[in-house]
Amino acid sequence: MTTTARPTTARGLTPATFHRFAAALEMFTWVLLILGMILKYSGTTEALMPIAGGIHGFGFLTFIAITILLWVNNRWTVAQGIVGMGVSVIPFAAWPFTMWADRKGLLEGGWRFSDPADEPRTLPEKVLAQFVRHPGRSIAILLAVIAVVFTILVMMGPPYDPDAIAGSVS
Repeated sequence: MTTTARPTTARGLTPATFHRFAAALEMFTWVLLILGMILKYSGTTEALMPIAGGIHGFGFLTFIAITILLWVNNRWTVAQGIVGMGVSVIPFAAWPFTMWADRKGLLEGGWRFSDPADEPRTLPEKVLAQFVRHPGRSIAILLAVIAVVFTILVMMGPPYDPDAIAGSVS
């Protein structure tokens, strides 16, 4: 009896495992955000919102970045990639999408370009090759990019202000 194992990186992190981690993180951050919103809008406390909002923003950006890596690595169609990123704005939809993608075989296989003989052709493939061949450095760079984008978004403020919307309606 033979079983097929998914090819892995040196540390055993398959694309499927990586995407599941990102989906679980995104889902957990939705819980924090919704809990913070419930506490804020019920008049209990606003103290959790800045923390929960920040953590959720980071989880959201992380899921988007990892989804893009998988999109390139597993050669998803444009529609699959857009849906993969789009589910991040729907509460708790990242995990069901990841499970669906896994059942459809969209997460199968190992990392492309782990063999130095494989040459990337396009810019997204070159970025993926760097990620696969130098994971520690690439994850550090990815986290730094996410932190910069996150900081810029925080400085811009929340996506909308429900209190301002309510004041303009009445």
